[in-house]
Amino acid sequence: MGLSDELNKFIPKDFGKKKKKQPIDATAIDNPSTGSNLSTRQNLIKPADDSASNTNSVNTDTSNKSKRADETTQDIYKEKNDNEQDNDAEFPISCHIAMKGHKKAVSTIAWDPTGDLLASGEHGPRMMLWDFVHMDSSFESFRTVEPYENQHIHMAKFNRTGDMLLCATSDPRAKLFGPDGRTIREFKRGDMYVMDMRRTKGHVAALTALDWCPISDSNFITSSADSTVRVWNCERPMSQDQVIVAKTKTRGTRIAVTACAYSNDGNIIASAQQDGGLLVWPTKGPFTRPASHVENAHVQGTETSCIAFAPNGQHMATRGGDDTVKLWDIRQLKAPLATAYSLPSAGPEANLAFSPSACHILVGVARSRRASADLAKGTIAVLDSGDLSVSRSIDMPFSGDVVNVIWHSRINQLAASSTDGSIAIMYSPHSSIRGAIQCVARRRSRRHADHTSTDPAGPIITPHALPLFREDKPTFSTKRRRDKVRDDPLLSNKPAMPIYGHGKGGAIGVNETQHIMKSIIKDTIRDEDPREALLKYAAVAESDPKFIAPAYKDSQSKPVFDETSTDDLPAMKRRK
Repeated sequence: MGLSDELNKFIPKDFGKKKKKQPIDATAIDNPSTGSNLSTRQNLIKPADDSASNTNSVNTDTSNKSKRADETTQDIYKEKNDNEQDNDAEFPISCHIAMKGHKKAVSTIAWDPTGDLLASGEHGPRMMLWDFVHMDSSFESFRTVEPYENQHIHMAKFNRTGDMLLCATSDPRAKLFGPDGRTIREFKRGDMYVMDMRRTKGHVAALTALDWCPISDSNFITSSADSTVRVWNCERPMSQDQVIVAKTKTRGTRIAVTACAYSNDGNIIASAQQDGGLLVWPTKGPFTRPASHVENAHVQGTETSCIAFAPNGQHMATRGGDDTVKLWDIRQLKAPLATAYSLPSAGPEANLAFSPSACHILVGVARSRRASADLAKGTIAVLDSGDLSVSRSIDMPFSGDVVNVIWHSRINQLAASSTDGSIAIMYSPHSSIRGAIQCVARRRSRRHADHTSTDPAGPIITPHALPLFREDKPTFSTKRRRDKVRDDPLLSNKPAMPIYGHGKGGAIGVNETQHIMKSIIKDTIRDEDPREALLKYAAVAESDPKFIAPAYKDSQSKPVFDETSTDDLPAMKRRK
């Protein structure tokens, strides 16, 4: 009977809305006449035999153990969530999106000040613009531009207002774009035949880096392989404002300037050279001698790819092609404060980025050149900004090496570019705002099949566009189509070929009779006297004049001839 009572609980007794059960108190349990609602409860608490009591005790112990296990699991999850929130508060890396549009290594990425627009350039001529405000979950760029044909893009950067995007390529000319990808202006190229770089009005070799002035909306600097750093104004694209020539002890050669940067207050310009030198110049000049100069900041012959100033304005970090990152004090630029080794870069465009709190420095590490190249994903090394010790590493969602890293302080999101052509945006759902979060949950836009046009006139259909009247022509390649048109004399307007050879190319038929007649009837026009040929028509002209004679018939009946002989003329005027 006990089993049937257990099953009765699951059998509905009535229909309609169920009544709310009254709370059970201790007196109701002790009183057997409380009603039918307590019958099940009475059966459950009814004393049983010893075996049942032993079973209940085991169940009680098991339930207690399960409760303790659940509490332990909850504590573990709570601690894990707390740790994730702590990590999110420090590094927004809990979530990420991947944007794939480039087919080559992404050499540069640039974020506008609002964090709604991202620009990316590749080891090729294409630069893509990504708008997070209007982008859906397909993560596709809204504009692709080519600054210069077949020129690699080295660096792109927005100004402080975000209304201008400057691009530096392998071409000596910098190009300015709007946020929509529209070309604003192009800056002048210098004269490559002038040896004095101060006398040219622009760069004469490939650009390597650029930077906007943080206190001006229109001033920027560019560095080039022609051993100069030039200060420009957006309103004067035909010539630079100032020229800084790189200083080196090697005579007779030009040393490429591989990196340049403004300080946060705009009072200092720092540049790095291919001979390992690091120079600091005052923005207001003079530019004849640098304020500070370190000759062997990095190994000679390597490319120092990045110079970044710390938010405090007193320190700067450099990344060299010798697999090192060095921290410098601007006030005493004699020796580095700290050096981090074994950090290979993915190319001459590799950079580093300070965290918004200036406590960490993010550096992309090229796994293909490390000893532990068995890692399957790219890695970002997080360095302590005090002693440049590696505090942690961040694994990226792509398989290529990390080239560029950006930490946007306003929206608290990380962007990293890869050598496999992908871009990863990492964010935290707790501390990040706007940016990539706006388009993650946005559904992909689709054009429905039942979409009808709102034009009352309807579409205009030409007769030959209908399938009934259209003739499907065979598709040929461009070369075959061109050859076919060339063979058609009407389509190609081919002129008639000259007739030559035996039988005149078949255009004139020749047989034996014609050959004999041609040998008998010959052309004798060469043997005739032209004077005699004209005099044959003299009698006809007098008897039946048609042209000149009738005009002088009444006024000059007798013709007057020129009686002057050639012998009477001077020797110089005689006809030879």
